[in-house]
Amino acid sequence: MGFSERLSPPRAMDALTQRAIGPAVRLLCQVRLVILAFALVLALLDGAGWLGVFLVVLAAPFSFVPALNWDTRGRFYARNGILLAGDTAVAVIALLPLAGSPLMAVYAAATAALWGLFAGLRLALVMAAPLCLYQLTAYSDGWRGMVTGAAGAALTVIMAWTGTHLGRRLRRQAVQSAQLAAARADQAALAERLSLARDLHDTVAGDLAGLALATRGLADRLEREGAAPGTVGLARDLGVAVRTTHDHTRRALGELRDDPDGVAAQVTEVARRWTERTGIPTAVDIAPEVDEVAGAGRARHVRAMVTELLENVRKHAHASRVGLVVSAAGDVVELVVSDDGTGLGPAVPGGGRYGMRGVRERAELCGGEAGWTPGPDGGTTVRVVLPAEPSGEAARAPRPGRARTEDRATTAEVA
Repeated sequence: MGFSERLSPPRAMDALTQRAIGPAVRLLCQVRLVILAFALVLALLDGAGWLGVFLVVLAAPFSFVPALNWDTRGRFYARNGILLAGDTAVAVIALLPLAGSPLMAVYAAATAALWGLFAGLRLALVMAAPLCLYQLTAYSDGWRGMVTGAAGAALTVIMAWTGTHLGRRLRRQAVQSAQLAAARADQAALAERLSLARDLHDTVAGDLAGLALATRGLADRLEREGAAPGTVGLARDLGVAVRTTHDHTRRALGELRDDPDGVAAQVTEVARRWTERTGIPTAVDIAPEVDEVAGAGRARHVRAMVTELLENVRKHAHASRVGLVVSAAGDVVELVVSDDGTGLGPAVPGGGRYGMRGVRERAELCGGEAGWTPGPDGGTTVRVVLPAEPSGEAARAPRPGRARTEDRATTAEVA
């Protein structure tokens, strides 16, 4: 990271940064309020200090309001030019009752640190320039006043840099914490999937394999003993159904154990296996930037929702074709699954079947939403919108032995 890049303020504050710097913002606002309380006392002790009282009361909301509701309105305060200009003007006005007092330098330093914390170094220095200039002229004449004013101005500049550096460190720590939490969640999910795969293999898959052999033997025995053709056919149909269920279970085991990186690889593989099983062609269109925006945790959620939505199509839609689109815009991932089936019918998506509820609950767990609407030409369109996970800011490197995602949109027709 170059020096010029380090000086650049962030273009926009995200929710993670807002939460990360919140405690420091509130602390600096409280420091300013305490100093304003002292300024109020000094103004009241001054016989002609009613103007000072008015100035203190005017400045107080610019510290009290952010300290009160930074968690909900912080990004608005940090990027609202009118509020920043107002805080700059009020900060200079608030120094008037403190002129000549050491508290003036403390208030200016706390204000500059606050600006650096959420506005970045360049903007904080521009905003702090009037505070520095006022301090250079506010103290008494002579060398002592000049040195005191210069020291106060220098402290203001240093605190602007300190606030910027502190804000970046707090954000990095928040990102690392989010990445660690996501990694732990991924490890727990992977361990659960592997445990489920082992249990299925040791119980259901084995039992189905034995049952398939038994039904085949039963059909052969009935045929040798001269049973009615209908009875023999029924036994063979039962054997076919058991073998089909066993194949589906084996495919499910493979899906539980297989964990390809990225949305494109996972969604494409799920659609391919589903099409092989159902015979319904699926058109898959995945934007190239989805993997970078989504991150590993969101990729698993997208995979699970695609699996459930495709199963809903198989069970209820009676569709002959399915479209599956995954796109990314800014820090949002959008999943759209459409079919040409029978449509929603009288079912209300707000309640819906268990599969619909599961998709909606999973989307809400990620901070997103899911909605069902009738398709333009019949059928159903499901749209799921998910915000990017905190750790999705840095694209994960592909694991050794895995196929790398191409630098173009993934578009495939699974027939």
